[in-house]
Amino acid sequence: MSNTVGPMSAAMLLNNALIFGAALLLVIVVSLIASRQSGRLLRLALRLVRAPDHEALAASLANRVSRAIVVFTTVVAIALICAGVSLTMYEIDCAPRLWAWTEASLLRDPMAAVWLVLSVLGVLVAAYVLYRFIKVVVHYLVAGLRRNPAFSQHDAQLATLLERLLVTLRWGIALAAVSLCVALAPPPELVVQALGTVTIVALGVLIARTMIVIAHLAVDVVFHFARGRESHRTLRYVGRLEHLAGITKRTLDYFFFVGAATWIFDQINPGGRLSEFGLIGIRIIALVYAGRVLIEVFELFVRELLLADPEKRSEAENQQRLTLVPVASSILRYAIYFCMTVMAMQELGVDTSPILAGAGLLGLAVGLGAQAFVGDVVSGFFILFEGLFLVGDRVRVGDVVGNVEEIGVRVLKIRDEAGVLHCIPNGEVRSIANHARLYVNALVEFRLPYALDVPGVLAGLKAHLLEYRPRCPDILDDPEFVVQDLQDTGVLIRCVVRVKPGRDDATCELLRAELLTALLAAGVAPQACHVVALQGGTPR
Repeated sequence: MSNTVGPMSAAMLLNNALIFGAALLLVIVVSLIASRQSGRLLRLALRLVRAPDHEALAASLANRVSRAIVVFTTVVAIALICAGVSLTMYEIDCAPRLWAWTEASLLRDPMAAVWLVLSVLGVLVAAYVLYRFIKVVVHYLVAGLRRNPAFSQHDAQLATLLERLLVTLRWGIALAAVSLCVALAPPPELVVQALGTVTIVALGVLIARTMIVIAHLAVDVVFHFARGRESHRTLRYVGRLEHLAGITKRTLDYFFFVGAATWIFDQINPGGRLSEFGLIGIRIIALVYAGRVLIEVFELFVRELLLADPEKRSEAENQQRLTLVPVASSILRYAIYFCMTVMAMQELGVDTSPILAGAGLLGLAVGLGAQAFVGDVVSGFFILFEGLFLVGDRVRVGDVVGNVEEIGVRVLKIRDEAGVLHCIPNGEVRSIANHARLYVNALVEFRLPYALDVPGVLAGLKAHLLEYRPRCPDILDDPEFVVQDLQDTGVLIRCVVRVKPGRDDATCELLRAELLTALLAAGVAPQACHVVALQGGTPR
């Protein structure tokens, strides 16, 4: 490739530079004149309408108009520079095209050119008046929403909505005015296509951002209304699904942005691959959100079905239902996830028939390769449906003693007295000692010297515990004292008291304290006495 620029390329480069340089200079000069004269015109207009403090108001409005002119000039300058560079890179000479358009539109009929300029000015003035009118209407509508009690707690969102609406209206009316001005004197087709593309992209993005704010506000208002009407039978369930508000907002964000991108691609290239992918993405987003809502609704339904009105059932039945809730929820969740995956693959054009047909073979292969996992699952179902123990029961499984926190399909979770959570696979549960069925016995052992009146002391202790029993609701029956063994250090006594399930350890602590109090009050101190017999001065 030659590094020299040919005569035609040099001429094209010079023509494009002159044309876009002159256009850029014209834009800057017009913006400077408009910025300087805006203050005088505003001051004159406010003086004519006799506005109060018109000097300060004119200065404030002039500053705002100047800032708007600077922003507009910057955008137009960047667009001119990008257009000049792009046309030059594609070796498009603008001079003959511009001259042909000028001859066809302006030089052929000077009066038509004057009428064109007046029409363009009329369109711009009409666009400005229309924007001011719609702005007043939007302010009035938003102010009405703020006075509504349903929107009283969403003032920040209403302010954001007002800002987004005004930005969308401002750019929408400006782009419409520019398109109408272009239609009055059609420029080259390339300019029309570029302007149409910019209009479509800008409107798509602006409308999507505005609709997101409206959707977020609507979601918050709906859930706030449902929260305030919890006494209503239907709205009560909506209030319980309030945590879905965040998921709903994120889903709406994805939906509007993907929808806007799909619309933009379809307008630029109707029926193209990108627009098809966008429609598939919208359907998948809707599918995922519907599955998430179904999961939450089914879990709420399961809880309402199994856990409603607990006062009408016994404690054991409530515990059994509380144990079955997470299992049923897990089964429903996995089933919905599987259906969602299959339907999403169908949307992507994947044939799911072989997948469904091979599910049985896959399950068999998994079963043969994961026998321990299958054993855990089968043992979990037997534990659940046989009701060997329930959530909240105090059990002993192997060397672990604690309260059952969760009975899963595969894993049993027990928290011991030290607060340590033990996760035991269901297949390893061989023997279970349940401390939470009907009653348990609290056992306290102590020794008494042989020299005491053991029956009398035991009678006094029993009378003391009978007097103490009304103050301990965990005790279910009168205490019993049994002579457990005759040891060399004294008489081993065992106190047996029937208590409520799971309260044996706590009751044992109370019984030890009461027995010690009673023994000290009777002048008896439990002690261990060791006797060593000596014969001939040597210990034996």
